[in-house]
Amino acid sequence: MSQNESNEGRLKIGIVGAGIAGMCTGIQLQNQLGIHDYVIFDERHDVGGVWLVNTYPGCACDVPSHFYSFSFEPNPNWSESFSSQSEILEYLKSVARKHDLYKKIKFKHQVKNCVWDEKISKWRVLTQNKGLEKEYIFDIMISCLGGLRAPHIPAEFDAFKGPKMHSALWDNKIKLKNKKVAIVGTGASAIQIIPKIVDNVNTLTVYQRRPPWVVPRMQFSFPNWAQWAFAHIPGLQKTFRSTLFWFYEMSHAIYMKESTLSKLGERLGKNYLKKEFKRDDEKLQHELIPKYSIGCKRITPSDEYYNSLSQPNVNIITSKITKVNPRSIVTDDGHEENIDVLILATGFKVQEFFSPLEIIGKDSVNIMKLWKSEGPSSYLGMTSSTLPNCFFVIGPNSALGHTSAIFSIECQVNWIAKVLQEVINRNSSVVTVDENAEKQHMERVLSQVQNTVWSEDCGSYWKDHRGVVTGLVPDTGFGYWRKTRSPNFNHFIFN
Repeated sequence: MSQNESNEGRLKIGIVGAGIAGMCTGIQLQNQLGIHDYVIFDERHDVGGVWLVNTYPGCACDVPSHFYSFSFEPNPNWSESFSSQSEILEYLKSVARKHDLYKKIKFKHQVKNCVWDEKISKWRVLTQNKGLEKEYIFDIMISCLGGLRAPHIPAEFDAFKGPKMHSALWDNKIKLKNKKVAIVGTGASAIQIIPKIVDNVNTLTVYQRRPPWVVPRMQFSFPNWAQWAFAHIPGLQKTFRSTLFWFYEMSHAIYMKESTLSKLGERLGKNYLKKEFKRDDEKLQHELIPKYSIGCKRITPSDEYYNSLSQPNVNIITSKITKVNPRSIVTDDGHEENIDVLILATGFKVQEFFSPLEIIGKDSVNIMKLWKSEGPSSYLGMTSSTLPNCFFVIGPNSALGHTSAIFSIECQVNWIAKVLQEVINRNSSVVTVDENAEKQHMERVLSQVQNTVWSEDCGSYWKDHRGVVTGLVPDTGFGYWRKTRSPNFNHFIFN
């Protein structure tokens, strides 16, 4: 009997979320540990996470397809350099089918709370399905909820009584053709939506708070011969993926304060704006230039955005919104714009790491209430001293700002799998990270973040209400891989 086979039945594991992180976790529990006694809960009807939920026009990934995919499940048949939402979703469904994940997932199950029961050293997990609640008990809990999950909808827009929708809650029943449409926000989603709807609407009013840094996307289609070559020439697709990895690695320096690459990136962004924005309006062009360092907020690639803003039916408003009426929006310069349809591209509640899920750890500590009052504290962004037998993927200060999120997810899942293997090897019932190790880790990360452009005041969702960067870790991809390759078991308490 192999070691992996002997692990079956040793641990019962609950996973929250059937997006990319949850899928990766389930697959590696099977492949690396031989553990099949796990359940994945998801409140939606299928796998995919953000790629299932977000269906707005133009929805696509801004990381190349061959890099934004599982390393263990390469896809030679990507149709474009940057794939659309529908193609990514189909890829994820195919991976779920191949690894037999569907029988492990309880869809339309919302996890209401997870409570650590100190008497039995297990997690009590309360779920709701079709109005009925049910409790499950697990040895280990793993949260794979992701950050771009809960739409941020400012309360002031409740006053608008016409048709409206958030970009992450797109409603195809709302017709845009020949309507006066307004879109609030100029982040990544808006930059993809605007080019796809501009020719269909009567007028498009864009409310910009802070302009984004936009760079060329360089989108292209893969010809049939290239797809054939990726599928049949040994090592070709792996080499191409590796090339993409190192290309993004070289871009890491752009996020360092006053770096040469940062200055070059800003010059590229400004030149690209001048080249693509066709309106003869120097004042407006100046308003489209960010007043913060490139990379402080998400850098967004697009080949169409500035050209779309140049269209005669587009009105760009940079004044602050002061009042929302049932059918109009008023800005602080006194301008009132009448609107038929309102689109909110106002981002996500990135700081709500688990909400609305309640996680109650040892000593009855509610982790989200603690983090909201004192700020998040975790070890490598994957576990906390207040949460025994609990792990999370893409938790606080664990996302890499310059590379593929799937690369980060794989690094984290592999690390968690190795910790769980050690739990099994030691025949432990409880594993908790040492509080001092966690504290020292947080001090290092928050100190290192100060050397990055993320520490600037640019309205980034990477910062919490205290102005502290909680979303990102300033490592290179290679450095992060090394850091997460082998857990330091001296930093854990095994009981």
